[in-house]
Amino acid sequence: MEELKYEYWWAAMPRAHPGRVKAVAEAAGSTRRLYEADREELISIDGISEKYADDIIRKRSEWDIDREYDKFLSMGIDFIPWYDPRYPGRLREVSGHPFAIFTIGKVPAEDKPSVAIIGARNCSEYGRMVAKNFGSDLGSQGVQVVSGMAYGIDGLSQTAALDAGGDSFAVLGCGVNICYPRSNQGLYERLKVSGGIISEYGIYTEPKANLFPARNRIISALSDVVIVVEARTESGTMITVDMALEQGREVAVVPGRITDPLSTGCIMLWKQGALPVTCASDVLSLLGGGYEDKRCVNSIPVIKLPADEKRAYSVLEPYAKSVGEISDITGMDLRTAVCALVELCIKGLAHEASSGYYVRVKECRVV
Repeated sequence: MEELKYEYWWAAMPRAHPGRVKAVAEAAGSTRRLYEADREELISIDGISEKYADDIIRKRSEWDIDREYDKFLSMGIDFIPWYDPRYPGRLREVSGHPFAIFTIGKVPAEDKPSVAIIGARNCSEYGRMVAKNFGSDLGSQGVQVVSGMAYGIDGLSQTAALDAGGDSFAVLGCGVNICYPRSNQGLYERLKVSGGIISEYGIYTEPKANLFPARNRIISALSDVVIVVEARTESGTMITVDMALEQGREVAVVPGRITDPLSTGCIMLWKQGALPVTCASDVLSLLGGGYEDKRCVNSIPVIKLPADEKRAYSVLEPYAKSVGEISDITGMDLRTAVCALVELCIKGLAHEASSGYYVRVKECRVV
C-alpha cells in the first residue's frame, strides 16, 4: 500500500512530542501531505509552528523514504496505525493514543484480561517476591501481564508470568529492535515468542529519559487493572498511576511496611482510595467476568522439609535477618543454622541478601 510508507515515515520520525503525532496528521489530512508540503503549507496546518515545520523539513531531507521503508519491511517488525483492525482496542479508546505502534510478536488479546504490574527498579527482596508471585499466579490464570521490561518489579513479574505459561507484553521507551535494559535480553527474546514487544517510537530510537513518561500511558491503557508493588512517592511509577486514573483504569497497591521508603508511594495511593491487594485472587475479583470465581490453587505450594530447615524457614521474612538472629530465635547453634539456610537457598526458598543475612524469597506451606 503506497500510502503506508508515508504513515511509517511520520510515525518513525524522531520528535520531541510524541503525543502530537496523530493530531497533526489528522489536521493535515494525510501523512503524504506532510511529506510533500513546503514550509509555508506546513505552517498553515494546525499544530505546526515555524520551528516544528523547520524540524520536519530538516528531518525528511535526511530520510530516503523508499529505502527506509523497504529496509523496515525486511526486519519482520509489524507497523500498526491507529485505524488498523489489529490496533489494540483498549489503547484506541483512550485519549492521546499513539498514531501507530511498532510491534514484535503479538499485541494483547481483546478477549483476555490484562493487568499491569509496575514498581521500583531497585526493589527490595519483599518486592521481588511479591512481583514474582503476582506474575506467576496471574499468568497461570490466563491473565496477560503488561509492563515496561525494566529492571526490578517490571521484569520480575513478566518473567514469572512467562514461567507460569502465560502471556506478557513489554512497552518500551525506545525502538522495538533495541533491548533495554541489556540485562533483560533473555526476557526480551522470550517475549517475542510468548507475548510481544510494543513501542510508539521508530526503530533504532535509543532509550532516553524523556521518552519513558509517554510510554507509561500505553502500559496503563493496555491494562484493565494497574498494580503497584513498590514505589516511592516521587517516581516514574506514579506517572503511570496518574495516567491510569485519567484513563479510567483501576489502580491497586500491594501494602508494605510503613517504615520502608519503597512503601511510601503505595501507602499514599492507598490513602487516596487505591485498593489494597495481597494475592492474585484479589486481582481476579477486581477483573470480574467470572475471574473472581477462580482461585490460584498453586499460589502456596506445600513442601516437605527436614526439621532444621523447617525451623529456619519459619523465622525468615522478605526482610533480611542475620544468622545470629535466626540462631537465637530457633535455638539452633550457628553451624546448624548456617547449614539449614544454605539448603534453603539451594532449594530456592531463601536467599543470602548480604554476607550472613538471609531473606525468604518464596512463600510455601512447609510440612
